[in-house]
Amino acid sequence: MKRNLIALAAVTLVGLAPLAGATAASAATATAASAATGSAPAGPAARMTPALVLVNQPASRVCAGHRFTVGVWYQSFSRGSRAYRVAVYNPKGWLVFWTKGRAPSAAWRFWPIRAWRTGKFRTVYHSKNSGGHWIRYVARTTSRAC
Repeated sequence: MKRNLIALAAVTLVGLAPLAGATAASAATATAASAATGSAPAGPAARMTPALVLVNQPASRVCAGHRFTVGVWYQSFSRGSRAYRVAVYNPKGWLVFWTKGRAPSAAWRFWPIRAWRTGKFRTVYHSKNSGGHWIRYVARTTSRAC
């Protein structure tokens, strides 16, 4: 099974948080250019800090009754917070899975989630960035009758 892995700071190299939309793309270019020239970055990129916990992107579609996987891993070379929270909500909005802790650096920590009904399951990851603020990443998994 192919796994897609997403970093809460998908562009850690340029110091941007994800979910910043189109502004992030232009800010990434500005940040990369300012890093090359040594000048201070302008705009939203100057206020964003990278997160250090990587998260497993759950499958976008599964059959009802099958499982999808959520998980976390810490980049040991990053030297930041390992704190994470994971919550999974069913199509009715009820919490079906929740955990928190410190992400391991030796290996990924995975949890299988059963998609027991049809609809959209929502996985919400939270991780602390280097500034100590919580960053949120939301992934959706559609469960359908197969």
